[in-house]
Amino acid sequence: MTWKASLGALALTLVACSESPDPEPTPPRPVRAVLFPYIPDTVGDGFASLKARLEADFEREHSDIDLDIVFDATLDTYDLADDGVLSQLLGTGPAAAQVVEVDTLILGSLASKGWIQPVAPEPDTLHPAAEEAVRISGTGYGVPTYLCTYVVYSRTTNIRSATDGASLVDILRASAPGKRPLAANFSGSWTLPSSYLDAWRDTHPASAIPNALALPLDSAALASFETVVESCASEPGVNPCLDGAYADNTAAEEAFAQEQANGFIGYTERLAPILKSRPGMALPDVISVPLGKGSATTVFVDALVVNANCTGTCAQDARAFTTFLSRPEVRSLIAFSGEGPSGTLPRYLLQANRAFYEREPARSDVMYRKFAPLIDGARPFPSQGFPENRKALQAALLEALRESR
Repeated sequence: MTWKASLGALALTLVACSESPDPEPTPPRPVRAVLFPYIPDTVGDGFASLKARLEADFEREHSDIDLDIVFDATLDTYDLADDGVLSQLLGTGPAAAQVVEVDTLILGSLASKGWIQPVAPEPDTLHPAAEEAVRISGTGYGVPTYLCTYVVYSRTTNIRSATDGASLVDILRASAPGKRPLAANFSGSWTLPSSYLDAWRDTHPASAIPNALALPLDSAALASFETVVESCASEPGVNPCLDGAYADNTAAEEAFAQEQANGFIGYTERLAPILKSRPGMALPDVISVPLGKGSATTVFVDALVVNANCTGTCAQDARAFTTFLSRPEVRSLIAFSGEGPSGTLPRYLLQANRAFYEREPARSDVMYRKFAPLIDGARPFPSQGFPENRKALQAALLEALRESR
């Protein structure tokens, strides 16, 4: 071949290479995260705006990940059955998610079933109770997001002097005689036993709360707890706080907002439906609820867990999301309904990230300035043993409460 022919062949080769199609771009890797839907829907759109905002903010930093956030109240994220909701979310089938937000009351059960993998929380940023709650035998299994604790809302500042269940009821009765002292929801095999555990720790603050799971019921804690629960009764045998009338709705919040009850017992975030029920009402005072013979704050902790089947790059992507969702600015976005229009009510959710309380807007917010001291020294509800003992505790409590009427 002559040198001219060689140059011609080279030219044809270069033209052919230059005209070859670009390689197909690598599609982003999917990450599915199922988050708690049990938070106030302050925007009123089924969390569509929050979902879109979180996905967009995350994908702006991680363009190689396609994040799908799910808020679905029909998914029972307390269902621990071997063929139940969590077994599917933390499995390998089409319903599987890589990250699921759970109540750490069930964390030990998830770990023992092998459905979740160890994850390292970031202790420097966490409330101590949150860090304690996600550790099973010294190993971290979750990235904490929320703290939840039972508080009392009231229109009277006199509640600050309540030292136990009896004094709380006396103060609430005296604040507006003739009205129901309080509205609350104590019904259900998760709510009633956990409320009793709160009363138990109020009564025995120096003891380990897992001891409260054992029967028989503690007589001192029970006596004080009964006083609070029965104060909700409008007449003998009619107690909306216990019979389900105030369960799975906002009736208790509305009763307080409309001044049909002098106080409300529930989580801090229930202030959102209270204020929604009566726009413009003055912000109430708040204390940690003394259900027992004393007052010691106990907190539920919610945390992100990672599917045990999510390994390698999948685990790295899941960790990128849990790190993102843990940032104080993201916690502020959620807590203050930052995805909504100006004037949207805050969600008043307690956050596991300590830095959240030290920065705006929480640092200057009237209610968060009241909330922050309430969780100083708080201890978590147990992460092991509660699911297995809750029904026995509920049965014993219902029997004791029936006998006390």
